[in-house]
Amino acid sequence: MSNAKPFGWKDKIGYGLGDFGCNMSFVFINSYMMVFFVTCLGIDPKHYAAIILIAKIWDAINDPIIGALCDASKPKGKSKFKPWIKWGCIPLLISSVVMFIYIPNAPYTVKIAVCLVTYLIWSVAYTSVNVPYGSMQSVITKNDLQRAELSNARSIGALLAQLPVMILLPLLIYDDNNQPRGNLFIVFVTVMGIIGVITFQIMCTITTERVEPAVNKTQKFNYFRTLGSFFTNRPIMALTVSTVSYLALIMTVTTSMQYIFMYYFENSKLIPVATVIAGVPMVVAIVLVKPLVKRFSKKALCTYPFIAGIISTGIITFVKFSNPYVWLVFVGVAVLSTGLYMVLIWAMVADSIDYQEKRTGRREEGSIYATYSLFRKLAQGIGSSAVSLAIGWTGYKAEFGAYQPEGVADKIYLVTGLLPFIGTIICFISMLFYNINEKETGVNEDA
Repeated sequence: MSNAKPFGWKDKIGYGLGDFGCNMSFVFINSYMMVFFVTCLGIDPKHYAAIILIAKIWDAINDPIIGALCDASKPKGKSKFKPWIKWGCIPLLISSVVMFIYIPNAPYTVKIAVCLVTYLIWSVAYTSVNVPYGSMQSVITKNDLQRAELSNARSIGALLAQLPVMILLPLLIYDDNNQPRGNLFIVFVTVMGIIGVITFQIMCTITTERVEPAVNKTQKFNYFRTLGSFFTNRPIMALTVSTVSYLALIMTVTTSMQYIFMYYFENSKLIPVATVIAGVPMVVAIVLVKPLVKRFSKKALCTYPFIAGIISTGIITFVKFSNPYVWLVFVGVAVLSTGLYMVLIWAMVADSIDYQEKRTGRREEGSIYATYSLFRKLAQGIGSSAVSLAIGWTGYKAEFGAYQPEGVADKIYLVTGLLPFIGTIICFISMLFYNINEKETGVNEDA
């Protein structure tokens, strides 16, 4: 759009606030939904798992549809995606609040129905906000460095939203007996939801959609073409395979390491230290990404650091360390190798959208982003299952507490390194197939 304001700090702050708003809802739901429904309302874990499975199937249907509908929608004024966010955040807030209504004395079937229906509604509401938000990156700017700055801002916003959920809320929600206060969940989700709505509105006010798609104005919704476009887009498929491996295998270390400290190293007090180490790469990447992007391609920055990760995870898998601090050093190196990938992945998705437009003549931000987001959700579900299955394979018995059968601790040590080791190898290989260059996409053109 020729008369659009030049890219600047308002775009970066606004876009960062967008992921802050998304995570105000997502992180809370992801962290406390199971605690609320299973522990506070007494839903059987097996029934809860079935609800999650149904929800993922539901996501597989509705995510690409919403993405395609975003693509087919006509801009209102100078914005195509911001109206979705501006109005979609309201049902997102309402569905989040309704989900946490405390009904401990309700019939069991009512509790099941509330859990299933509210989660499905929330999933649609979240997708209706998150997909256009993610798609916006490709229309705010086409400049390579500016997209990296937007990815950086997004990472900062996500990190800031996670802090109160991970640090402050545990201190408030649990009582002196370490039991969750069921009646308080709705208070916190309401406060965080209102904050999220405010940040979304600010984002819609200060950001600018300045890239005008060179597409047919009569482009219409086509679900099957949407899927076909995604699976024939080589760059986005490379990113998808690496992302699935990252979330389903590499990130299992954040869950399984709790068991390794409890049963192998027998020092659970080190778990917070390990948690901090797991968060350091994002901070380092946020600081370094801008100067590094000026010198190296995003593909190089998101591919070759995985070599260090392969070496580190290989060592902690096949070499048994008795000193937890030595083990943590190698874990730190492994996690650090993923930092730039975590930040720049969103800029590379935007580049893949440009690649698709050049190849097909259709601009499908919503479709591509929605389908990619779907695979992220599926990978997170696979990761949770992978940890459970792996821990079960070790012979671990929860009822035995600290006195586990012989050999369990050694097997826990093995799987804690092995799953990330396999995931890192897959990430490295898949990123080698990411074939975008500047000439193919024009990502360095001035917006």
